[in-house]
Amino acid sequence: MDLFLLETSIVPDRSLTFTFTVVIAGIGIVLATLAVLILIFAAFGKAVSSAEKKAKEREMKSSERAAVIPAPPEIETEAEGTLNEQDGIPGEVIAAISAAVYMVEGEGARIKSVTKNKAPEFKRNAWAQAAIIDNTRPF
Repeated sequence: MDLFLLETSIVPDRSLTFTFTVVIAGIGIVLATLAVLILIFAAFGKAVSSAEKKAKEREMKSSERAAVIPAPPEIETEAEGTLNEQDGIPGEVIAAISAAVYMVEGEGARIKSVTKNKAPEFKRNAWAQAAIIDNTRPF
């Protein structure tokens, strides 16, 4: 005899209808939970997409306002009247630097000179450079 049956005198129901009822109830609970999760994730997706759309609209409005930024004033140097192609620096580079300084510093900024920096000279041989590249490579 079974010890559980002797201790509790509870007889398990092993009928075919009870087994099918338990299986059908289990599948129903799993499917209902899945449907609830699908609804939650769909609502979350709609909320995120609407928030992104609102952020893009705000960005577009601010970019429309930013399009009305006044042109930077003409920047002068001490020695010459205006910056020009000096020391082999193209005018486009000087214009880009001038615009960057204007955006960071504001209207009262003055650029005194624009000169090239010399590139630092490395005194490593090719094998040492290859070892450094090999040992610092990202995974």
